[in-house]
Amino acid sequence: MDEFYNFQSLGSFLFDGSQGPWYPDFLNGTGFFKNINIGNYDRNILNLADFMAGAVSRSSMNIGRQDRLVYVNTFSLFFQDAWQVTRKLSVNYGVRYDYFGPLHDSQKDLSTFIPAKGGLVFQGAGISSLYPADWKNFAPRLGFAYSPREKGSMVVRAGFGVYYDQPYLTPFLASFPVNGGPNGVQDNPAGSNPVSAVEVDNYTIPENTYIFPASGSTCPTGKGCGNVVYNLFSVNQNFRTSYNYNYNLNLEQKLNASVLLTLGYVGSAGHRLLILTDINQPSLGDPATAQGRRPYRSQFPNFGIIDQIQSNGGSNYNSFQTSLKIKTWRGLTSQCAYTWAHALDDLTEYRRALPQNSFDFKADYGNTLHDTRHNFTALLSYELPNSSSGPKLLLHGWQVSGLFSFHTGQPFSVLTAADTTGTNENVQRVDLVGDPFAGVSHRVVQANGFKYVQWINPAAFALPAPGAYGTMRRNQIYAPGYGDVDLAVFKNFKVNERFTVQFRSEIFNLFNRVNLAPPFPTGFAGPNAQNGFGVSADTIGDYNGAPGIGPGEPFNVQFALKLVF
Repeated sequence: MDEFYNFQSLGSFLFDGSQGPWYPDFLNGTGFFKNINIGNYDRNILNLADFMAGAVSRSSMNIGRQDRLVYVNTFSLFFQDAWQVTRKLSVNYGVRYDYFGPLHDSQKDLSTFIPAKGGLVFQGAGISSLYPADWKNFAPRLGFAYSPREKGSMVVRAGFGVYYDQPYLTPFLASFPVNGGPNGVQDNPAGSNPVSAVEVDNYTIPENTYIFPASGSTCPTGKGCGNVVYNLFSVNQNFRTSYNYNYNLNLEQKLNASVLLTLGYVGSAGHRLLILTDINQPSLGDPATAQGRRPYRSQFPNFGIIDQIQSNGGSNYNSFQTSLKIKTWRGLTSQCAYTWAHALDDLTEYRRALPQNSFDFKADYGNTLHDTRHNFTALLSYELPNSSSGPKLLLHGWQVSGLFSFHTGQPFSVLTAADTTGTNENVQRVDLVGDPFAGVSHRVVQANGFKYVQWINPAAFALPAPGAYGTMRRNQIYAPGYGDVDLAVFKNFKVNERFTVQFRSEIFNLFNRVNLAPPFPTGFAGPNAQNGFGVSADTIGDYNGAPGIGPGEPFNVQFALKLVF
């Protein structure tokens, strides 16, 4: 894999309102803020004031060549067999073995942080691999099918299996952490090809001088490197391959020769899932003194952020699934499916995501980002009977089909506009103080030529007290749902036995339902802030990069001519 990102090579600057002379009054409720409820105050005003004054809370830049060419060695073995125990019972069983080796290169420029070895150590020079190889990935599987009667119309099926997942390389090399830390194991300040993730905090931008050094320097031991703070990326030495337990129990009942009904339970449990935490996260307090409160401050005073990949995450999924299949019954073919499910995990994303508190990431256990409680889909296709009278060219070969898709929305977290915990991790949830859907109609509003839907009520949230975590659960609120009906009409013209010309008329979003994108959930700066918080002003197709013609977009029609042979 050729990793070629140059993350933060232009630098990043944070203006969070904590640098101006007004900030102590804001914290203590004195001076200008004496008679103001700071929980309702628009924090963006302080942020803007710092920006205009050039007062930087935190800034960082990656200096050095970041591209790497890395390799991974893998191999797999499997055995499986089927056993017809009786005429009513059949059993399938097997075992799979997977080996997924640690990523590596030949340049000795991939490093990790190991305190017991004095700081940064390199793969191929100090350690043989970034993390120990995992040789124990044996995955058994077992399933059966049982029919109570030899020629009966009912079948019971069940299965269980263990499935190992190859570690995705992107988090190791391009994690884009939200706290401004390095992008991956190639971005550490040591070795033959060092990359310095330099952090400079709490200053006013100077005139006619540089903020960051012209070239990267090395600091493998984390001490004796002047006043420069270096951010690191690391891999936990207990990192192991993630795996899932997948299990299901289904009942199939044939209602007649053409109709099959399936009812079932489907579940899974994920173990040792990849997560990212900052193992050098400061304790709660004043953001201006965060560096002095880092756990490794005494041993490695020049090290700041130490984002570390770990395999401590977990997830679970439970669902009731049902489907009804109709196979060519009087010209009708159909398949309908409904799923009622719930999915939870510690951290869904492995890029651009950190827990609110890296030392209590289990407190982030909650709904997954893709948790969809209800999901219904149906596909119908009907071939109209050919008329025995009239012109065959016009009356024969008609077909109508429809696609129905409906599901509830997916959850999201509400984050503050500025992290006031003092940890400088940029992940702080709000306090929930009311019903987020109280007083909102979810109707489209037009103001100043701008159409939007106020999905959640800002008055239901409050800013946490400075130096405190938000109390709202992760992914607690759900975004708008989705509904779409598509219709298609086909006319087949038989040319000869080999060729058929099909004219297709396809209508998307037949009832022109407005399918809203998720609302803007970040940047909560107080219930009175005028920053579009909680507003949905886009459709889901445009939100996903397919404006106008994507799923759920406004009513549109297309015509096509298809040659079938």
